Amino acid sequence: PAKPAQTAAPGTGPVGAPSAATATKTSNAPSGPRLLPDAARELESAHVTGTIALYDTQDGTLSCSDVERCQSEAVTPASTFKIPHSMIALEAGIVDGPDTLLPWDHQEYTNPNWNQDLSFRDALRYSCLPCYRAIARKVGQASEQEWVNKLNYGNRDVSGGVDKFWLGGGLRISPLQQLDFLRRFDDDKLPISPRTADIVRDIMTLDVTENYVLRAKTGTIGPPDEPRELAWFVGW
Repeated sequence: PAKPAQTAAPGTGPVGAPSAATATKTSNAPSGPRLLPDAARELESAHVTGTIALYDTQDGTLSCSDVERCQSEAVTPASTFKIPHSMIALEAGIVDGPDTLLPWDHQEYTNPNWNQDLSFRDALRYSCLPCYRAIARKVGQASEQEWVNKLNYGNRDVSGGVDKFWLGGGLRISPLQQLDFLRRFDDDKLPISPRTADIVRDIMTLDVTENYVLRAKTGTIGPPDEPRELAWFVGW
């Protein structure tokens, strides 16, 4: 396909249990998604409660393994917020580009990849929470709110702390809202510069073959920030 299908999906289950998808929804996408019974069975066989949402950019078909969850279950975005957060960091001038060095704060983290200076590209690759918390503090609460509003991301609630509102704070997003955001990104309909869009697309790249380029972001969270284990995979 000229444009690959795009994807979002949250799920809950044991640590390491995948809950993923391939999807994206445009603002004018059909209001009645069709069911994906096979996808629902895959989640059930993995002992995961969740949903898979798929938007096909070729024919405009929107599909969900659980329509109610797709439309109404809004949860914390966790590290999938690093997609818009990377845009905000670039637009606010906190980072200049993918090779901007983000210094280690010399605290020891359980993820050894975080215990070093990281380029902006690697900070996203390793989903470096302390890196993005430092970025958020530099952006500031007022500017974070302004940008979340401009990007029309989720419920646009940045309460709960400037450096953690996307992790158990007030920010919530549903699978269809994730798809809407990704579609606007892919269609160059977000209020960001072409340079910012190109950099974020670049650093989101997970896989490149002769047939496709996969751009996506995971997100996971659990106690004490959330009462249950939650995992996302969003991209196209």
